[in-house]
Amino acid sequence: YGKRRKSQWKDKPVRACEALKKCDVAYILLPVVFIQLFLFYLEFNGGLQTGGFKKNLCSSQPCTQRIPTIIHQTYKTEDIPPNWESTPKAWKKHHPGWTYMFWTDERNRKLIQDHYEWFLPTYDGYPYGIQRSDAARYFILHKYGGVYADLDIQPLRSVSEILGDAELVLPQTPNLGLTNAFMASVNGSDFMAHIISILPEHANKWYQIVRHWHIMTSAGPTFLWSQYERWTGDKSRSLIVPAAFWGKCSICKSRCKDLETSPLHHLMGNSWFAVDSFIFNYILMCNPVPLAVGLLFLIDVYKTGRFNHWVYGARSSGENKKMVAPGGFLGFSFVTKWIAFFCFGAVLYYLKQRP
Repeated sequence: YGKRRKSQWKDKPVRACEALKKCDVAYILLPVVFIQLFLFYLEFNGGLQTGGFKKNLCSSQPCTQRIPTIIHQTYKTEDIPPNWESTPKAWKKHHPGWTYMFWTDERNRKLIQDHYEWFLPTYDGYPYGIQRSDAARYFILHKYGGVYADLDIQPLRSVSEILGDAELVLPQTPNLGLTNAFMASVNGSDFMAHIISILPEHANKWYQIVRHWHIMTSAGPTFLWSQYERWTGDKSRSLIVPAAFWGKCSICKSRCKDLETSPLHHLMGNSWFAVDSFIFNYILMCNPVPLAVGLLFLIDVYKTGRFNHWVYGARSSGENKKMVAPGGFLGFSFVTKWIAFFCFGAVLYYLKQRP
């Protein structure tokens, strides 16, 4: 009996491999499709649902803006790229009486050196300039308070309408989580104090393997989102702005239309993106189904022997007949199945690109 039981366990990996070989790889697409639909749901919720935001703008009446009337923007030098050149003028035009402060890399470092010297080794140790830019905006808001906005964000009217009487304003993205592209706070904010105190611990983590993920989780949007979720301070004076109210559209779209609910207009941004950012955002996050269709097609071609057939020429008539016979995924032939999948992937890609 013991020998028979041992033999059964020994044969299980073999039987599993045989079952895997017989299984059509197209079935792997099913969980990927569910992931894609879930991403659609997140985008719909973040981009369209408002969650009664306007009703929660002010916690009391009369509604008095607590956030200082200061606008902060930053770039490497004072030579702003042509596509963002008009941004500072737009902010000054729609916010008369507000103070406008422009921060270069040199000014950012001086702020750290003069007021937060304990952070200087971490600041100088960041391998990427965008990490220093991400970190500096938290220190700027902690020191001065006000509104921070990336240079690819332009106002259509005053942003006071989405600040209410909150002491901390953070925006959602239509994809997933929060972002640091647009933020506002009072000076000395408890949350900003928490953020800057925890930055050194996240400068280099074991999971920050690739450049994009390192940037996002060390000081970028993913870091901000995770820290806000973990923060145990008083959130009653915080305001989370839905994507529909600050005009942010999905990173998956090549173009976006302005929303009437938003006082902001978005230009082309993401200047720090590299190849790994493209793979992470536009392929893995935005288009997992088209990617899976392409990869699984190649696997299926090799698995069914079509690769050798196409490369080395005709096979026996019996083998050719076996290759095109219906079977596998819901009884469809190889050609019919993959034509349908490629069409399905193209439709999903088109839907993700619509403004």
